[in-house]
Amino acid sequence: MTVQERSDNFKRWIHESDIFDVDIWWDPKFDKGFVCYDDWNKQMEDYMAMGITGGIVTTRDSVVYDAYVGNDITAELVKDRDGFYGCMVVVPEMGYCEDKGEAYVKGMMEKKIVAARLFPKTYIHSMQEYAIGPILDTLEKLGVPLMLWHTEATWDDMGRICENHPNLNVIVEGHDRKLLYHARDYFGLMRKYKNFFVETHNIILFDEFEAIDKYCGCDQLLYGSYFPYMTPNFSLYSIQDAQISEENRQKIISGNAKRIFNIK
Repeated sequence: MTVQERSDNFKRWIHESDIFDVDIWWDPKFDKGFVCYDDWNKQMEDYMAMGITGGIVTTRDSVVYDAYVGNDITAELVKDRDGFYGCMVVVPEMGYCEDKGEAYVKGMMEKKIVAARLFPKTYIHSMQEYAIGPILDTLEKLGVPLMLWHTEATWDDMGRICENHPNLNVIVEGHDRKLLYHARDYFGLMRKYKNFFVETHNIILFDEFEAIDKYCGCDQLLYGSYFPYMTPNFSLYSIQDAQISEENRQKIISGNAKRIFNIK
């Protein structure tokens, strides 16, 4: 098969597939990429032109400015966009008053927020239960999955959360560092905890998907692009080219995500 034929085949596969992206960002202040956006409608127009029509959005202001303000921005972004949902950023004090914390999370869920993130290094707090336990209890009770960067939380942190909160789905995102350096850790977590999931945009080692399939199965993999910082094609090609069953490929690109985020 020629390079052109492979490219055409890849583009056709994207447009014919049901792809759900769990890792989309809105960051109008970002100006260091090949493609930058300060208009949300333009960003989504370009994104959907690639053939992907659903996903989960996080606003960068939730991380670098204020979680509450950024979460409200996220809710506005996804409000009128069919197929797209929001991810909020949570901080420990959201769980200090149980009733208020639960009311806040429920209010976000009513605004199409389906996931939460923690940034302990950025917001300078512990990952021990005394700090994050109350807000994790709320997420677990309400069925809201938690996403973590492996540059913000340790693998031991993730294992402890999975152990202490067995009904909370925990998703590691390979932010800014290839996951291949941590294969022994994330393989072990996938095998031990069925509530531990891995987002795929930094699974880029040759045969890494095949190794995951062999040792862990594909039920705990979720496609994510980290768009617009990275192009969706970067991570999608590795999935499309992987020597795995078509059933497992479909689980990775949308089936697993729709199951754990309870999206039809």
